[in-house]
Amino acid sequence: MIDLYCIPGYGTDKRFFKHLKLKNYKQRFIEWPEPERNDTLRAYADKIIGQIDTSKPFSLLGISLGGFLAVELSSKINPKKVFVISSLKSSNEFPTYWALFRWFGVSHFINAKTVKVSKWLIEPIFGKMTKDDKKTMNQMIDDTPNNFTKWAPKAISNWKSNDHLTPFKKIIHIIGDKDLLYSKSKIKDCHLIKNGSHLMIFDRAAQIGKLIDSES
Repeated sequence: MIDLYCIPGYGTDKRFFKHLKLKNYKQRFIEWPEPERNDTLRAYADKIIGQIDTSKPFSLLGISLGGFLAVELSSKINPKKVFVISSLKSSNEFPTYWALFRWFGVSHFINAKTVKVSKWLIEPIFGKMTKDDKKTMNQMIDDTPNNFTKWAPKAISNWKSNDHLTPFKKIIHIIGDKDLLYSKSKIKDCHLIKNGSHLMIFDRAAQIGKLIDSES
């Protein structure tokens, strides 16, 4: 059974994958290393490599922020497959409104305090959750280190993918048609999950799992 290294999203950890059950992969979970203040996503990906056993076949799975890092890792190491979920495989796929975030420097105003007091916005923007999943999400946000909370939005906003290095043929891109963060309008070559929100790893885990297993 091949190892699948799972990289969570912003403000989350391995608990994000609690509903994802796979038959053909052994899930291993990446933990967030300490970021340097000016780390790009590509530089930060180097800090993750040490958690991956590259001496035997492996694949990568990344959700949201984790998807960007999975893409960056795919050009540095040699995964068999790269699953990009609720994320983008290229910075060219950013929705148009992300340019406004950069223009107004929104990322500079995001820190641990603003994230933790804005948890009530998660469901309206990212998707509905069960009571138990909401509790898990809130706990993960509370447990996220403050320096990581501040670093990640700026790194995401400034991401410029090196598409000439990315092995796109290895990427299996999965996006929900109700994802309000990353609009499907600019995304090509993807699997579309009907009624899938940005947090569909919670309520569409069975469907996503079958799709992942079919690509083993």
